[in-house]
Amino acid sequence: MKNIILIITALVLLLSLTAVFSQQSKWKVKDGWAMRKEAGKLGYEKFFAVGVWNIPGYNKEAMENDPEGYRKSAKIYLDKSDNYNAVYLSPGKDKDSKGRVEVTGSIGFYETLKEIQSRIPNLSSNKDNAYQARQYIKENVNSEWFTAPIDSMIKSIKKAYGKNDYIWAPIDEIVNGGAGSGWCWHPEVGEMIKERINKECPNTLVFTDLVGIARGNAYLFEKNYLKKHSDMPKEVPYSELGEDAQFVEERPLLGFVQGYDGSPVYVNGSLNYVDYSLYDLKRLFYENMKICAKDYRKCGDVFGINAFIDCNTYPELAGITVDAIKAGAGKDTPVWMFFDGNGYAKPSDVNASDFIKNLKCQMYTSIIHGATGILFWNDRSLSPEVFDNLEPIVAEIQNNIPIFCMNTETVIINNDTHCMVKTNGINKEYLIAANTSKTKTLNVNIAGFESLTLEPYQVKIIEKK
Repeated sequence: MKNIILIITALVLLLSLTAVFSQQSKWKVKDGWAMRKEAGKLGYEKFFAVGVWNIPGYNKEAMENDPEGYRKSAKIYLDKSDNYNAVYLSPGKDKDSKGRVEVTGSIGFYETLKEIQSRIPNLSSNKDNAYQARQYIKENVNSEWFTAPIDSMIKSIKKAYGKNDYIWAPIDEIVNGGAGSGWCWHPEVGEMIKERINKECPNTLVFTDLVGIARGNAYLFEKNYLKKHSDMPKEVPYSELGEDAQFVEERPLLGFVQGYDGSPVYVNGSLNYVDYSLYDLKRLFYENMKICAKDYRKCGDVFGINAFIDCNTYPELAGITVDAIKAGAGKDTPVWMFFDGNGYAKPSDVNASDFIKNLKCQMYTSIIHGATGILFWNDRSLSPEVFDNLEPIVAEIQNNIPIFCMNTETVIINNDTHCMVKTNGINKEYLIAANTSKTKTLNVNIAGFESLTLEPYQVKIIEKK
């Protein structure tokens, strides 16, 4: 009996020591979910992410400009808020009082890749040198020239965090090449980075934000070009754009930002979007993201996009994006969508209240289509009006996480009507319904639930009686 007691005591001490000296969660993905095993716990649980990048009114400087100051200013807000369980932060060992998961790497990888790119031999100084640079890096991604600085940066982030709980988000908008860069980072680059992260941190999670513009990208141009040619040329293939092509002086590669079928994103020679109908946008979003998710599926564990302008105009595009990512990367791939948390793309004639109603519709529509996380990118340069007024909706999302984590019994999509039935398998069923129409009031009738009337952009959750 004494021996049994001693063994049990030893096991308890071992578990306690493990919890003390290994504070990071372990992660895996299953059935469309990021599954988290927190330190000291025995099993994995579904993790519905509610994340934030930039906190208006608190973060004065960009993360890359003042990493320490960014972290300190964010902590003032985070210490008093229960709204978010994940936050983009610069690395640090100070503990988060709410036990949030930190999301890291976006700035570190950006700076490291910029430094790697600067070491490319004979790199042109022209405005279009991103094309040449990305082709060179793609060809040398397996060399120590590329992997050594990547490994060094990964290790420095790991050291900076110590035992804090964090996950990775390496290249933001990888298919777009990062905001305004001009050319894609190829799948080979993302795959190598994930491989190096997993070598150093084998039980972590990698979130990959695919694009900031879902209408098209230079990678899709390459896909089409390589259907007719064996490889990409050394020089930028401007002749492919036609004799009448015009160029934006500061961003001459914009003409190559195209949809899967060659549809241009920008009006020739300008920074203005081509005026596509909703029908064409739905087609472009779905086909573009399906192709990109398929080709970049080895670059991450969880995927999303942040196409604020189009999703704010047509909330249903948030749901179509989830469908497309799952169609490309696999139906069990977790999707976390980014949303416009502080009115970056809010039209000037729309008030904060109406804008937030739109955002709520986008969020719930993505969840109905299978998203298992929502993230907010916030424009620090704007007043925090939208951010502050959005807080009750984010709190509502947090309160509804137990419902989102239930099993999905059925999903019914009919034009602007989006419905999902969740069940705990015993005695609880919930209907989540959203109306993505800007003008029409819709009636919802799902067997076993009371009839609903949904006003434009309205969302409702009801329990089965």
